[in-house]
Amino acid sequence: MQTMIDLRVAELLASRLCHDLVGPIGAVGNGLELLADDEFGMADDAMQLTSNSARQASAILQFFRLAYGMAGARVGTDLTPLRDLAAGLLQASKSELDWATIAAPEGLPDGAGKMVMNMVALAHEALPRGGKLTVEIGGEGGDQALVVTASGQDAHLRPESLAGLDESIDVGELSPRGAHSYFTRVLAKRLGSDLEVDTPGEDMLRLKVALPA
Repeated sequence: MQTMIDLRVAELLASRLCHDLVGPIGAVGNGLELLADDEFGMADDAMQLTSNSARQASAILQFFRLAYGMAGARVGTDLTPLRDLAAGLLQASKSELDWATIAAPEGLPDGAGKMVMNMVALAHEALPRGGKLTVEIGGEGGDQALVVTASGQDAHLRPESLAGLDESIDVGELSPRGAHSYFTRVLAKRLGSDLEVDTPGEDMLRLKVALPA
């Protein structure tokens, strides 16, 4: 697996982002149409729909701006903005976020924030029925790691995501969903590590990137 991104991967990531935005942006349009022609007195409901959908679209854009863009290349000492963006991504779902670490551990490398955001997105996809995402950053002594655990009924990675993690995958065979998992593993490689995936318990999925000392 190369650490440089193929043009096709960039195209697929753009497709995935647009797919995630179609629903909430379409709902904004529907709400505005109801407001413009309030024949059945549904103005309050239409305003609520428009407002919620606009917030959801904004949350998605802000999250993936860091996850996919240059803005996430560096992480500061305060991880609160990353935690808030992750919480915003999950807000419209049945999943909750448990992210206790808000102070970046000493020596956390550039790219770690982007890595965590992509791990959160991948783990979020692994909870089709909702659940909990737990984010752990740091460790003891010289051992540091990024760990995201998805806990919930039927927690699992979809076949397309698993395909994207395969070392031998042909980029031409990737789907938009597979491109995300592929990109996530590339980020781990850039950090001098790899993305470990295991199931520590029933209805649990754990993603881990051990950071080089």
